[in-house]
Amino acid sequence: MSLRACLLVGLLTGLLGVGLRLALPVTPVDASYRDVLAFYRALGERWEGRP
Repeated sequence: MSLRACLLVGLLTGLLGVGLRLALPVTPVDASYRDVLAFYRALGERWEGRP
């Protein structure tokens, strides 16, 4: 694949990503996902020896 084709594909992919980000709403994080994050955060703090 030529350099020009690679740059064109990269540009189109970036524009598609930005277009999708602007067109579709962001799904909010639900409570169960926040609970999992809090569990792993506490597990990491415990592993590092923090109180």
